[in-house]
Amino acid sequence: MPRPTTRPARAHALVALSASAALALTACTSESPSGDAADGGGDPAGASASSAVALVEPGYLTVCSESNYPPFEMEQDGEMVGLDMDLGREIAQDLGVEMKNVTLAFESIQSGAALGTDQCDVAISALSITEERQTVMDFSDPYYDNEVGLVTDGGDGVGSIAAARDQQVRVGVMQGTVGETQARELGLQTVQFEDATTMFTALSTGGVDAVLDDVTAIAQHAEDDPDFVVQETADLDDQLGVAVAEGDEAMLREVDATLDRIESDGTLERIVETWIPVREN
Repeated sequence: MPRPTTRPARAHALVALSASAALALTACTSESPSGDAADGGGDPAGASASSAVALVEPGYLTVCSESNYPPFEMEQDGEMVGLDMDLGREIAQDLGVEMKNVTLAFESIQSGAALGTDQCDVAISALSITEERQTVMDFSDPYYDNEVGLVTDGGDGVGSIAAARDQQVRVGVMQGTVGETQARELGLQTVQFEDATTMFTALSTGGVDAVLDDVTAIAQHAEDDPDFVVQETADLDDQLGVAVAEGDEAMLREVDATLDRIESDGTLERIVETWIPVREN
């Protein structure tokens, strides 16, 4: 199941999901740019001076993220919150600055365009570390292991990934994600969507027969609506990392130092358990 990664010993909380359990989904993506500032806390002992790295805006760590992809990033009471936002605040705290969030379309983040045009200092947006992305941006050590699930509208839908492939049913995927790549590698007939809201609406209205999506995001809404069912999950060689502009070694060192700290002091595990509660089969 999705879990914090180990490097060599990240947090150990597991999200245990039954492949046949009924899990709910809510709308989870928007692409309207906005800027939200969040207090990154005080200057902790041993924190790096803000002058140690070049920042897009002095006094702030500017973090690019998608606007709404629970449980990693989402708006709540006018503030951006989520696992990735908490991680960004930890990095900002160690730099002795505040975190400022800039929400962008996922394509501009995963393509490296946002970092390459100085729209942000780091990108933290459930970003999978891939060889293709490593050609346009640099990644921190991984902070989370990921997994995908095949979701249907009701328990009578196509019952497995193999069945979806054999029957060549229409499977919705998020454009530009590892889920889309995984679906192609599995031989599925894919229908691309730019945002998850439209994708799951298509599932509920019969526009697609199933969806292949991030199980972690699915689990966030497990108690809301039993209509969407995870039929099967699949392990991925998919780890999430913090991205920085290509060649920005100073920022990369600071990010990895924060990951080391929050791993060793238990903060990462607490963050994960806050946003992705442990679920027993």
